[in-house]
Amino acid sequence: MGDVTDMAASPEPAPDPPSDHSARAGAGTASASGHRRGWGLTGVCVGFALVILEANVLNVAAPTLRDQLGASTSELLWAVDAYTLAFAALLLSTGVLGDRWGARRGFQAGLVVFTLASVGCGLAPTVGWLVAARVAQGVGAALLAPTSLTLIHAAYPQDRARVRALGAWAAVSGLAFAVGPIVGGGLVQTVGWRGIFLVNVPVGVLALLLVAFHLQPVPTRRVALDWVGQVLAVLTLTAVTAGLIEAGRLGWDSGFVLGAFGLALVGLGLFVAWARGRTRPLIPRAVLTAPPLLAGLLAGAAFNFSLYGSLFVHTLALQNVRGYSPLLTGLAFLPLTLMHTPVASWLAGPWTASAGPRRPLLVGQVCATLGTAGFLAAASAPYPVLAVALVVFGVGSGLITTSMTTLVLANAPDDSVGVSSGLLNASRQLGGLLGIALLGSLTANALADRIPLAELAATVALAVAAAVTARAVRT
Repeated sequence: MGDVTDMAASPEPAPDPPSDHSARAGAGTASASGHRRGWGLTGVCVGFALVILEANVLNVAAPTLRDQLGASTSELLWAVDAYTLAFAALLLSTGVLGDRWGARRGFQAGLVVFTLASVGCGLAPTVGWLVAARVAQGVGAALLAPTSLTLIHAAYPQDRARVRALGAWAAVSGLAFAVGPIVGGGLVQTVGWRGIFLVNVPVGVLALLLVAFHLQPVPTRRVALDWVGQVLAVLTLTAVTAGLIEAGRLGWDSGFVLGAFGLALVGLGLFVAWARGRTRPLIPRAVLTAPPLLAGLLAGAAFNFSLYGSLFVHTLALQNVRGYSPLLTGLAFLPLTLMHTPVASWLAGPWTASAGPRRPLLVGQVCATLGTAGFLAAASAPYPVLAVALVVFGVGSGLITTSMTTLVLANAPDDSVGVSSGLLNASRQLGGLLGIALLGSLTANALADRIPLAELAATVALAVAAAVTARAVRT
């Protein structure tokens, strides 16, 4: 017994120090792993950038589509919004599908659908064909978007590394949206509007390969899919969109518009009633009971409402009122691009990582609100007024995109990360959908005169979201 006691009390011999060769091998393995993960993150960011770019790149082609395809104003709005409608309406379910299939498989499936649909858009002979292909693009985007965040969440388990990765994702996606008018204008002026879509094919293939070879599969989870809730969500959003778009053509008191809004109210009521009777509704109750998470979702919706809607109406104003070419129209939004990327990369990411996401989000919302207030005067003022407003808005967008994403993921229930990321993207795309439809409808018959009214709506939306965030910061 004495030998046993002595052996238990004595410490184990210290292991031999690692040789230089083994230390170098370990460092090399870690470096190789980080290198592969970095390439995988690049693929995720590039794929998601295509999705964001597509929401904005068609705006500058609107006058060209009107001339070449004989599209009316309402048809132009449908061509732009069909993509966002499918994107927003399906995101609530595709987050769940990503959990069921695995995030990497869901991302790849979405990218394939999006790329093939881009070919259909590029070959569209009529406006109707283009709208249908845009819907297919939105389906692919809805599969891809929530799984991109889940892939980052799985590939970067450490908090600080994850925040930096999310900062890169937000910066690239924000840059993609900001350069959309420039890319679209350049392609329309050089190769034609079809090039806007066909350029997605090689880029989509590149992103697909990077993710396939450099990111590991994410484990699947068996979660219920609420098909009835999804159908009701599609019905409600389609009715709202139809009412807003056609109001500019038929009038707000027309039978079709009033009927569309009535159908939307019925769909919303059925959606809520159905959700109350289910144990796992389309939007989990746990996701909707965290005030910080709700603040992040509202911030995303209000931000995209003002951003998508403002860029749409000012893109038309620059070409139809001021006579700018497509390329010059795209370049006119360069101040937004130049401010967004450095703010998102050098300020928002480090600030969010060190202080948390709430204060950067609030400051970003204040800047964005001031920017849209500046847009109020931009329609009748010289271009420098619009440029200054774009700079201020760009600072806000750089802060918002990183901080709101971090806020939502940090407050998401552990078993609902995929659903929460899908809900964030859904709220953003829903905001963009309504922003284009409402602001486009308000300015349809008197573009220059009604831009101040449209921008007032955008400013109010941002101010309300900022008030909600301010309350979340205090709590």
